Amino acid sequence: MVEDKKTIFKNRNFILLWVGQTISLMGDNLYYLALMWWVLERTGSTAAMATVAICSAIPSVILGPIAGTYADRIDRKRLLISMDFGRAILIATPAVLLWFNALQVWHIFVIAISLSTMSTFFNPTLSAFIPQIVETENLTRANSLTQLSFSISGILGPSLAGVLVAFIGTASVMFLDAISFFISGTAILLILVKKTEVVVAEKRKFLHELKEGFVYIKNEQFVFSMVLLASVLNFFAGPIGIYMPVMAKNVLNAGSEGFGFLASAISIGGLLGSLFLSLVKDIKSKGLVIIGGISFGGLLIALFGISTHLWASLLILGLVGFFFSLTNIVLAAVFQTKVPNQLQGRVFGTLNTMSMGLRPVSLALAGVLSDLFKIQLVIFVSGVLIALGGVYGFFIKSVRRI
Repeated sequence: MVEDKKTIFKNRNFILLWVGQTISLMGDNLYYLALMWWVLERTGSTAAMATVAICSAIPSVILGPIAGTYADRIDRKRLLISMDFGRAILIATPAVLLWFNALQVWHIFVIAISLSTMSTFFNPTLSAFIPQIVETENLTRANSLTQLSFSISGILGPSLAGVLVAFIGTASVMFLDAISFFISGTAILLILVKKTEVVVAEKRKFLHELKEGFVYIKNEQFVFSMVLLASVLNFFAGPIGIYMPVMAKNVLNAGSEGFGFLASAISIGGLLGSLFLSLVKDIKSKGLVIIGGISFGGLLIALFGISTHLWASLLILGLVGFFFSLTNIVLAAVFQTKVPNQLQGRVFGTLNTMSMGLRPVSLALAGVLSDLFKIQLVIFVSGVLIALGGVYGFFIKSVRRI
């Protein structure tokens, strides 16, 4: 049930959820860096890392609309607990295999698909669960604290992971993430809330609700234009995350610690972008902010591609995080304002699928390109193309006039 409290910090249910999620997000950042570094050390192959990313991307692309619709038709608390405990078991599996020196790369592919599937159902359910335990007047504060968790874990997690991998090993870092999911699931288990009524409906009704998300996006010119633009930009941005550990190891000579610092720099920039927007009362030209963030972020990615110094790269990626956070936050606010509340779960799930649909192709291409060209060149060209995509957005009237 929603607790009738004056401040969000006195809401026992939300604090349990927030603490559990913060610990879990920190564990995720530890796991991701440890995993990608192990794959790079084991195979020396960018293609192998790209395949892991593809396995993680495909379930969210395929199941996004279904998960968004499903979140309104189940006992949310039970699903959240099941997904957290399930992910704890999944992540503990490669840790045990690695401990006994039995972990193979194909194990990682299977686990990545399974983890992504669970996360695809967990995330929209979590968004729908928060209003059940937080009063309406505190929802903004609750969402701000949730975003703070992402920023803090994104800053501390990668840097800490880089150090931990070097000192205690990859298997131990994976175990820490498994424990973090167990803590998160236990915290949700302790939340006192009425059981969600399960909506019993015909299959035809479910498919009708699923279709509504696609129909809305098709009929709204601004939303449709941004989905197309995001699809293209995500295609060009795909290789960046795959190439970052290679840049840290082979170009910047910074090791796993350097990889962690690079990832943290983006999150620090994102946090500064969030703080900057929180100080701005109102943004009149939201379209220009969205377009500008894309354009400047793309140019900075191009600079990262030609950087050979760690500190310069950290500064550049920090600015990338800053400008991209401006785009993401303003765009999310526009969508939340324009999309009717009763359609948001379906529409956002569909938006994710459509905007990320080309990402698996991009990741596959990243592995091929790394064998044909220097990764610095691929990153540089990707950044330039992202910047040009932002410039193109200026000529889309429905985007420019938002």
